[in-house]
Amino acid sequence: MAVSIIMLERRARYLMGAAAVVAVATLAAFEMGWIATAPHYKENAWYLVGGNASFIVTSEYADEAACRREESASSVCRPGKALLEEAQAVRPGQG
Repeated sequence: MAVSIIMLERRARYLMGAAAVVAVATLAAFEMGWIATAPHYKENAWYLVGGNASFIVTSEYADEAACRREESASSVCRPGKALLEEAQAVRPGQG
């Protein structure tokens, strides 16, 4: 009985240690900018924008002509500057 409690306690300590490491790594990734909640767009790039109300899928292009070649009924080309302005209007005071 005592051996099983010791084994259970050891596994619980390992599990909590692993959870703490994951939490610290996630926090560090947010702080270092590896993970961001706000979208980042380049002002001088063009983006092919598709998706739905829940999420947006973007592909970056160097110029408008390259973006327009890939445009379809379900996706539209937009300049990065317009996407930045839209993102700032949705999240005022951020960025």
